Amino acid sequence: MDYQDYILKSNNTELHFWFAARLKLTENLLKRKLLPMADRKLILDLGCGTGTELEMLAKYGIVTALDINQSALELAKEKKCQTILADIEKFTLPEKNYDIVCCFDLLEHLNEDEKVLNNICQSLKNNGYLFFTVPAVKSIFSTHDLALSHRRRYNKKELNYKLVKAGFTIMSLGYWNSILFPLEVAIRLVKKFIYLKLLKRINFEPDSKPINPVINKVLFAVLNFENILIDRGIKFPFGLTIYGVARKNVS
Repeated sequence: MDYQDYILKSNNTELHFWFAARLKLTENLLKRKLLPMADRKLILDLGCGTGTELEMLAKYGIVTALDINQSALELAKEKKCQTILADIEKFTLPEKNYDIVCCFDLLEHLNEDEKVLNNICQSLKNNGYLFFTVPAVKSIFSTHDLALSHRRRYNKKELNYKLVKAGFTIMSLGYWNSILFPLEVAIRLVKKFIYLKLLKRINFEPDSKPINPVINKVLFAVLNFENILIDRGIKFPFGLTIYGVARKNVS
């Protein structure tokens, strides 16, 4: 969802390191809980954007992609996914229909994230799973967030509360993008000061722009090293992203 412009307009053929590494992170999360194609699970990808995760999700079942953008759904159709054109804040999902719902960097865009979490929960079968990522650390809300139309960033306590309130049990909740955290925070805070205080700009660009291919590979290696550590059970005390898995309580 956040990176449609990057992939559609960029001449770069290589996926930006952050999105490539996040794809690996999310695949690792699914592999812990699911068996590939074991029983053709019904999977919903909310805010599918350019569909980076769709091929990976298809390993685990039948995927439906939901997005507010028709262009995003055309890309999903190319990957043989079912599609729903809808605004998830106004659309009621079918009750107890899905085995898995994924929302990767979606909740931060919503006016009413708790309402959507309730909607997701009622759409899951009993013991169905929600896989998600959101931006972390409220205090570094910056021009990057403004450029991407983020409403908020999260902390683990707030997210835990909203998930439990919606009817979920937390299976896993952790931080990601931790090694690069000090550098990225410094850059964002400096840009925020320059653009908002000194230049008083009102239009901004996200940080996820095409970069030198060599640097891209190096930064991917750093984040993928984190993926390996997380997959081995190591938890980081901070990071730019919160990832998680939640299971719907049996009703």
